[in-house]
Amino acid sequence: MLMQTPGNMRRSSGKCRIMQLALLATCLSLSMTGAADAKGRMYLVDPNLPAYRPKPVSPPHGHGYVMRDGKVRIVGFDDMAGMVAKWDEEFTRAHPGFKFKPVLKGNGTAIPAITYDMTLLAPEGGGATLLELLPYEKIYGSKKDVVAALVIRVGHGSLDPDAKMSPLGIVVGKDNPIKSLTEQQVASIFSTGSGTGDVTNWSQLGVGGALADKPIHPAGLYWDAYQRPEDPSMGEFMMYRHMGQFPGYVFTPNYEQFVHYRDVVKKVASDPYAVGIVALNKVDPSVRVVPIVTADGHYLSTGSVSDLMADRYPYGRDLYIYLRREPGTPFDPLAKEYMRLILSKQGQEVIAQDKKGYLPLTAEEVKVELAKLDAADTWQTRTKQGPMLHLPFPSPEPEGK
Repeated sequence: MLMQTPGNMRRSSGKCRIMQLALLATCLSLSMTGAADAKGRMYLVDPNLPAYRPKPVSPPHGHGYVMRDGKVRIVGFDDMAGMVAKWDEEFTRAHPGFKFKPVLKGNGTAIPAITYDMTLLAPEGGGATLLELLPYEKIYGSKKDVVAALVIRVGHGSLDPDAKMSPLGIVVGKDNPIKSLTEQQVASIFSTGSGTGDVTNWSQLGVGGALADKPIHPAGLYWDAYQRPEDPSMGEFMMYRHMGQFPGYVFTPNYEQFVHYRDVVKKVASDPYAVGIVALNKVDPSVRVVPIVTADGHYLSTGSVSDLMADRYPYGRDLYIYLRREPGTPFDPLAKEYMRLILSKQGQEVIAQDKKGYLPLTAEEVKVELAKLDAADTWQTRTKQGPMLHLPFPSPEPEGK
């Protein structure tokens, strides 16, 4: 048995101390790297964005989102937690006396919270689904505007692997020779009944060689959110917004469905006839992203940062804030002032610096959103007609994009 002598104990203690210092140095290095990366994204902030100039606003009373201790609750998309924390700090600095309580658990919590006045505003990644909007419309909808909540776009999706809301991409195997696709071709591959003819064979896309006359094997996540895919909004996004006029066309029966994007990537990498829908931040080198022809027909895009910020890429997905508008009552002044902060240069800097890698809006995009905010001072009188009388629903795509 080895005896512990004072010398052994000192050497052991010294080694532990060295290991602790090395671990601390590593942590500090990673922290500094993260901070540097965040500051390095400041070039993305449009210098023409308006500076935030605070306007007086009184503490709210009589709202369900005000907690017993006076804090203002904010419920919604968990990926925006870092942004909301920074916005809260900025707002409190400009308006002393306000306190906030972020409760950011996920997209599914946002719309119910504004429906029942349990949040000042509702951060949403990618836009709310029809299923989420149904109860809100039932209570607050009007004949003039079925999707009654005010929807403000505040940022663009992220290409960071850790982000939950990323643009979608169309991927094929590395050896697939397809050079590009149009939006119509994508819709015809993944849906059926589009009116221009379903694309089921690689030859229909002009692909020859080993793929000539071979069947196309489309793949992606479950389009039905009830199946709990890792990205529940993917199906509605494609079907309602990119597969023909709303309500779009259904996914083809040949569409193979998975729960996780990694399994879609594996499918496409292993099947030479496959083509998949995958979030761009989940793509790996085993597959290739197919360039998409932009709306003007003169540009090919694979969803680069510059293309996303310029709205050139058709499958970009964004960050939104949903705001409650009570029929016949003035728009909540606190919500409006908070939104003015988010849509300022300071508010967009918060997005650019966030570790999740989301992208800020341009000055022109902010101008559009501020105009929507200024026009929202009052809301229409409520009608007694429920959502079933408004079928088919309008597209849930937020206005102004």
